[in-house]
Formats: sequence, C-alpha cells, structure tokens
Amino acid sequence: MAAASRSWFSRAAAMCLLLFVLGPTGAASSVSGAAETFNGRCMAAEREALLSFKAGITSDPTGRLSSWRGHQDCCQWYGVRCSARTGHVVKLDLHNNFFEQDLFGEDLVFHWLRGQISSSFLSLPHLEYLDLSGNVVGGNMSIPEFMGSLKRLTYLDLSNMNFTGRAPPQLGNLTKLVYLNIRTRFIYSYSYSDVSWLASLHSLEHLDMSGVDLSTATKWFHAVNTLPNLKVLYLSFCGLNTSIPSFLHHNLTVLEELDLHSNDFKGPAASNWFWDVTSLKSLRLATSKLSGPFPDKLGNLTMLETLDMGWNNMEGMIPSTLENMCSLRSVNLSGNSIGGDITDLIQRLPKCSWNKLQELDLLQANISGATLKSVLNLTALTTLVISSNHLSGSVPVEISTLENLTELYIGSNGFSGVMTEDHFAGLRNLKVIELSELQLMVDSDWEPPFHLDYAYFSSCNLGPQIPNWLRRQKNILSLDISETGITANIPNWFWTTFSKATYLDLSYNQIIGELPLNLDFMSVTELHLQSNHLNGSVPRLPRSLEVLDMSKNSLNGQLPSNFGAPNLQFLVLFSNYITGHIPDSICQWPRLRALDLSNNLLTMGLPDCGRKWLKKWNTSTNNSSRISSATSYIFDIHTLLLNNNHLSGGFPLFLKQCNNIMFLDLSQNKFSGNLPAWISEATPSLVMLRLRSSNFCGHIPIEITKLFSLRILDLANNTFSGEIPQSLLNLKALMVTDVTSTLSDLFGEGSESEYGFLQTGMSNDSLQLVTKGQVLDYRDSAIYLMSIDLSCNRLTGQIPEVIDSLLGLLNLNLSSNFLSGNIPYKIGNMRSLESLDLSNNQLSGEIPWGLSNLTSLSYLNLSYNKLSGRIPSGHQLDILKTEDPASMYIGNPGLCGHPLPKACPGDQPSQEDPASARWDEDGSTLMEFRLGLTVGFLVGLWIIFCGLLFKKTWRYAYFSLFDKLYDKVHVFAVVTYQQWLRKPDTN
Repeated sequence: MAAASRSWFSRAAAMCLLLFVLGPTGAASSVSGAAETFNGRCMAAEREALLSFKAGITSDPTGRLSSWRGHQDCCQWYGVRCSARTGHVVKLDLHNNFFEQDLFGEDLVFHWLRGQISSSFLSLPHLEYLDLSGNVVGGNMSIPEFMGSLKRLTYLDLSNMNFTGRAPPQLGNLTKLVYLNIRTRFIYSYSYSDVSWLASLHSLEHLDMSGVDLSTATKWFHAVNTLPNLKVLYLSFCGLNTSIPSFLHHNLTVLEELDLHSNDFKGPAASNWFWDVTSLKSLRLATSKLSGPFPDKLGNLTMLETLDMGWNNMEGMIPSTLENMCSLRSVNLSGNSIGGDITDLIQRLPKCSWNKLQELDLLQANISGATLKSVLNLTALTTLVISSNHLSGSVPVEISTLENLTELYIGSNGFSGVMTEDHFAGLRNLKVIELSELQLMVDSDWEPPFHLDYAYFSSCNLGPQIPNWLRRQKNILSLDISETGITANIPNWFWTTFSKATYLDLSYNQIIGELPLNLDFMSVTELHLQSNHLNGSVPRLPRSLEVLDMSKNSLNGQLPSNFGAPNLQFLVLFSNYITGHIPDSICQWPRLRALDLSNNLLTMGLPDCGRKWLKKWNTSTNNSSRISSATSYIFDIHTLLLNNNHLSGGFPLFLKQCNNIMFLDLSQNKFSGNLPAWISEATPSLVMLRLRSSNFCGHIPIEITKLFSLRILDLANNTFSGEIPQSLLNLKALMVTDVTSTLSDLFGEGSESEYGFLQTGMSNDSLQLVTKGQVLDYRDSAIYLMSIDLSCNRLTGQIPEVIDSLLGLLNLNLSSNFLSGNIPYKIGNMRSLESLDLSNNQLSGEIPWGLSNLTSLSYLNLSYNKLSGRIPSGHQLDILKTEDPASMYIGNPGLCGHPLPKACPGDQPSQEDPASARWDEDGSTLMEFRLGLTVGFLVGLWIIFCGLLFKKTWRYAYFSLFDKLYDKVHVFAVVTYQQWLRKPDTN
C-alpha cells in the first residue's frame, strides 16, 4: 500500500513538471521550442547583446569583463544574472566597487570602466536590474534615450557616470521602477527644467537625483508629490532655490528619508512642506541657507531618528516642542547661531531619547556655558562634537563615564584647567579624539585605556618632547601634534610606531635634528613638517606619499636624485637652504599639482621632461602603461613657484607639458633669453605670471595677451624692449570688476581628502608684489589682486589707449621705461585702480582730468616725465600724499598749479594770495581798502605840492635837478644819433 502511494505521488510530480514545461497552452510543439532555446545556458541573442556592449568598452583596468567570452554561458559572466526559469538575462551589475572609497582621490580613474553604452541593451527585453554606477560608460554625453525602452526595469542605477546635458524624459516610460538613482558627483553636469515625467513612476520607492540641476524645475515638488509609495528622496546639490510652503494634503505619507542638503532655499525654515511629513525618520537639510528660528513644527516629526540641519543660518535655541521625539539617534546643529547655554539645549532635547541619542554635533554653533554636566545625561553617546564654541570652565572628570564614546571633539573652546588620566579612564572605546587648545597633563609612562585611530592635539602643550605615551597608539591613521611646543628631536620610534599612519602633522613647532635618510617603509600620504628647525637633507620619500610640506626649515644639501613617491601631488619646500639642481625625478610625477621650491639656493634650470625622456623612463618602470595613459606627456601641475633662487638658462621648456598651470613664479633668478611666443598655447590657464628680476630680454610677445585668465602679470626689472602689446583687450580676466563672483580660492591650491580640504602652496607662502610704492606681502588676499607691473625695463612707444578697458585692474606700474606720448585720455574709466605709477618715462602732454574720477586711487606717481599744463584736482587727487603732494609731479617742468609752487598762466591773485581770497569773501572790506588807497594818494600829492609852493629852497632844488637831468638826456640822444648816421653801410 505504501509503495503504491509512493508510485502515485511520483507520477503526479512528473505530470506537474510536464505541465510547467508545457506552459498554459500545453502544446506539444512548445516542448521542442523550449528545448531549442533554453538548455541551462543564456539566450544567444542576449549573449551577442552583452558582447556588443563589451566591444564598446575601451578600458577595463580591473578586468571585470575578462570572463565575458564568446560561445560561453553568459549567465556565468561577472555581473550577469539570468532567470532560473526562462534563462533570460534579468540582472546586469557592473558598478564600480572602488567608487565610495576613492570618491575624493584620483585613484578612481584606475578602476572605472570607460567607453560607450551600446543600444544593444534593447536586445535584453527581460532586464529588470541595471547598475553601471561609478563608471565612465557613456561619459561626456547624455543619458541615452533608449534607456526608456527597458520597460521591465525595476532597478536602475546610472549614478556618478559623468553624464552631461539633459536627462531624457523617456525615463518616465519605466513605470515598473522601484529604484532610480541618477545622481552625479559632477554637480549640475546635466539638468531638468521639466520633471513631470516623474509622475508616471507610481511604483517608485527610492529616488536619488542629487547633483542634477533642478534650479529651473519650478514644479518639481508637484511631480514628486504624485509618488505615493516613495520612501527615500535624495535631492541634495540640486540648486533648489524656492521653499515649498506647507500643504493641507500631500501624498508622501510613507516617506522615511528626505535629503535636501546643499541647496539654495534662502528663506525661513519654518515655511516648508516637510514639517508635515510625520512619517520621516531621517531629515537632512544641511548647508541649504535656511534661516530664522527653529520651527515649533519640528516637534511633529515624532518618528525622526536623524536630524541634520547643520551649516545653515538658523538663529536661536531649538524649540521646547520636541518632548515626543523619542526615537532620536543623531542630531547635527553645527554651524548655526544657537546662541544659548549648552545646559538649556540638552534640556530641550526629548528626555525620552537621552538614553538613545548616539550622535550630537554642535561644532561652531555659538553655544556657551560653564559646565558640561548636562552632557553626562546622554549615556548612549558615541559621538560628541562641541568644538569651536564659547564653552568655559573645566572639562568634568565624569566625562569618562560616557563609556560608549568613540569620537570626542571638544577643542577650540575656552576651557580652563587641565585634563588628566582620570578624564579618560572609562573611555575604552575611544577611536577619535580632538583636544585642540586644551591643556593635557599626563605622566610620561601613562598607558591609555583606548587605542586611537585619529588623534588631533593641535595647540595643546605636549612638549618639549613628543609624548612617550603616543608610542602605544600603534593603530593611529591620522595624528596632528602641530604647534604643541615640541623642541626636541623626533625619536626613532616615532617613524616605526606610525609607519601605518596616512596623515602626520608636526608643523609649527621648534623640532630640531635631521630626518631619517629613508622613509619609504611608511604608508603616509600627507606629511606636514613646516615651520620647524629641521636640518640635513630631504629623505627618500614613501611610495604612498601625495603631500609633503617641509617649508620654513633649515634643510640643506641637494635634493635626492630618486625621490620616490610616484603619486606625489604637492611638494612644498620653500624657505630652506637647498642647493644643487632640480632633479629629473620631477618628470616621474605626472600627478604633481603644486611644486614650491622658492627661497632656496637652487642652480641650473628645470629638466626638459620631453617626450623622449618620458619614453625612456616608461621603458624602465613597471608602471609604464599606467603613466603613459594617465598623462599623455602632459603634467597636471597647477602651481609652480621657483622664485628667489639662482636658476639659469632660458625660459623652461618643461612648461610645454604644463597645460593646466595657473600660477607661475620664476622671479629673482638668473634666467636669460626671450619670453617665448608659445607661452599662450602651452599654458592657456595662467592666472599669475611673475618673471620679475630674472634677466629676461627681447620684446614682450603679443601672444601674452592671449592668456585670457591672467590676473597678475609681473615682468618688472628685466631688459624687455619694444612696445607694450596693443591687444590688451584680450586680457578678459582684467576687465571684470566683481572678482569675488568669478574666482574661487585659486590661491589656496588644494585637494579633497578624508581629513578635509588640504591647502598648500600659495596659501602658505606669501606673495610679494610691488604696489603703492612699496613691497607688500599678500597671502589669502592675493586672490583679489589684479596687477600689471612692467616697470624697470626698456619699453618704448606709447601706452596703449585700450588699457582703459581693463576695468578690474587694481595696480598698474609702467615706471622707469622709455614710454612716450600722452597718458591715455580715458584712463579715468579704470575706477578700480588703487595704484598708478608712470614715473621716470618720457610722457608728454597734459594730465587727463579724468584721473580725478579714480575714487579708489591711494597711490599716484607721475614724476620725472615731460608732462605739461595744469595739474587736475578734485576727489581723490586732493588727498593723496598729504605730507608731500608735490612729489607726485616733480621733474615735469611744464606742469603748473597746485600742489606745485609754479602758478599757471591766467591765474588770478585771488587764487594764490590768501589775503586776496579773504577780501573776495567780504566785499565791504575790499571797498574800504580801495577808498583808503585813493585818499592816501591824494593827500600825499597835496603835501608835495604845498611844500613846493611855500618852500623856496625846495622849489630851486627840484627845478635845478630837473634841468640837469634834461641836459644829460638831450646830450645822450644827440651823440647816439650822430654815431648811427656815420655807421658804414655793410651792404
């Protein structure tokens, strides 16, 4: 009986399997058809479609498509998944696994797929899941419209793929989509003005359009509001500029995550729709220019777990309506102006969440308070950030009871007292600590209970030696002990203990001694040792190193011929005593962005680094393909500062490979030869060109005016001759008056890293420029300087008339040349001009009266020319050099008028005699003077007449003197006349 039952069950199972194979039609012909198309292998047409896609891939550095080979089962290929029932390709996942790790690094380029998206995807009609994120497949083009034809897609991720242009509305055809991600890390690389197609995606639960320009999409919210199943909405960096007011009814009833950070709302936070979305668990609004007080409606979000409103313009304390927000896990209010006591702030956080709150970020939130006792109530805290506020008092020793703390940032406040071992006794889980400007006093043999990953002790008093207890922190990845009063040598154990660290900062101490000769065993990527007293030579560097700053030390000797560090991006060694020449090893740094060797004793010139040299080097390295493909013989250098050395030779040919260079300073060297005409073609991005005091000669090439980004041009104190190029109108950057709207912090050459934005180069090294008659040091403010200095050369000809078009120019110095002709008539149009020096030339004609329109002018020197006419006056000209205003015009004999003592023809006495000026102010006084003068004359005349009438002796003497005078005049006239008549005729 049991056997019969088992037999019946087997037959029934076989019948079910047969029906499954036959399908609903049960046709026998279907059996043979299925056998022909599906034998456990992928469909031939779909395999060909995938191979067609592979054919469009030009670079696969990690070999993700190496398994994609013809005549094999494509269902077994990397990233491909097929339906177990039908064999159709239903999933293609080729996302870049390295993208998140390398988001801020340039190693990303060595992991992504490159090429084009093929329309062969249309031959994958059963595709449900497509993820190509983090690659450059289809980069520099729009998202293909045919993507809208893959109508079975439920998951589509095309994020961070360098797409540009307009995203296609055909994506609205993908009505089955549950997940859509088209975010881009290149912000605003593509845009939407109409997002109405979103309304068709009724099944959408996850939408990420971060970085897509929606600034003109005025109805974006109305489209999003039609998605009733939406749980996740990410619209950060979208240029949203209008706050959407609260609605009585909205469809986003299941929305849990909302990210609108880094937008441009510019309005009160209170009048926005999201305060009514009570289903929210995560709300991120950081850096969105929200203002006003924190709204009371914040308390409506009772399910909220994460609140991030950092770096807005919020003012005032958080509301007292949060008592029902019992699920809070993370609160970020950093960068706002809370302006209250930290105890009050903690009390306003819902008490029901005190034992759940894990992250509290109040960095630079303008909070005060004399005690941190209230913070001790947050027993679950893992991250506490209260740095850069106005907190005072002492750090309570009870902070050690927060045993869950992994990150503690409390520096840059006004805390008094010291922190001892007792403050850290219970912090066994601590991984990150920031104690900047705090006093730390522990025994040298202290054994900390924690093992740190990141330690920041900037401006703490740790010296005079590097604390021995740091020797036990062998897991540290980032260490900052800058400006901590260390005056001793760096011990040998330091380099071995922190050999795995990627960031080390020992700058601004007084560390002495030499560095190890070889540091290539370390893993450091950023090493900062600037502003110490280190001596000796520069060591061989770690291969991992990307940033090295050892400026302002006493390093000497020659640079090593083999630096190491093939990935070096920033090398800053200014203000040392380094001798010898610049080694050829700089040609091995294709990723070098900033090189600052200024203020040293270097000789010779820069290596050529031409194609032949690079080809020779590539053949001797194991990385040749990588270097040649990454550079194509073009370096990425942006900043090259070699001023104040003893470099010689012609203008460096190395610059022919530096198409991206922005800042070039070769001043105060011993170069020779001409400034080449190829400078504009080879270095089109130049913002600053300084060749002062470098022995260059010849004509200034007209091609220099093709440097459209040029803002600082300093060719002073050379022997340039010929005329100033007439095409100054091409210097477009100098025609802009609003510098702040057109410039980012170019002088702060830097890069993004996991430790924040790194600034090197000109942000550390001051820029010396001659302006306003003196040498001035510019640092961060150099970004605002727009200057042309051609002084102390042998230039001839006239000042170009078009120079008045350079409306943004702040400093113009053409002094000590042989310029002739007139000062440009419209020079008064240069309203931004602050310093004008045309002295020691051969300029002639009158000074344009338009100079009085230069209301920003604070320095003027027109001395020692051949100028003539009246000196203009008015506005700024009347208050320049009040101690010696005449010095601006001396050496011009033809000039007249104030402030020179020489009066101009036609000047009235009233214009120069102070007494006359006072009489002109009072007509009655002048009339009395004239009347008295007339009366006095008449009285004096009558006295003489009466004397001659009544005094006989006076009459005799007067007429006798008159007769003698008459006789002498008569005799002289007769004799002279006779001599003239006897004069012989010379004809």
